[in-house]
Amino acid sequence: MKSDLYSKISSYVLYCFAALILVVFALFFGAGEPLILEQASEATGEVTELPYPAYTELSLYLCYAMLAIALLLVLVFETIAGFKTAKYNPKAAMKKTLYAVVIAVVVLGLFFVSPSMLDFVLYLQYALFGIAGLSMLGSFFISKIRS
Repeated sequence: MKSDLYSKISSYVLYCFAALILVVFALFFGAGEPLILEQASEATGEVTELPYPAYTELSLYLCYAMLAIALLLVLVFETIAGFKTAKYNPKAAMKKTLYAVVIAVVVLGLFFVSPSMLDFVLYLQYALFGIAGLSMLGSFFISKIRS
């Protein structure tokens, strides 16, 4: 009964986020006049006009928000799962806590190293992709060694 409620809530949240993404996607590509960014060249001093879609900032802020929500949910649910597991299997709970701490250290380290928010998001995506890739390779090799 409880899992059915969680499943329904999860589905509704997924539909809401999908609708929000589709609205921002439609605004980004279909609405508003393109804005002009004037950029001066340091070498020649000429001003170049660079057009970009009107809702670029909105789409970037949506990406930032989705990334922050995803990271926050991962940390919260890993912490809850760690406390639930600690009763029955302390070693597994310690591993879950270690994973959450590693993610938090990576995120905070990249935040303080990055010169701007855009660089932070980019570095974070690279780091998470690298961690996921190394995890997949590591699990593949460990399974080959064990068998």
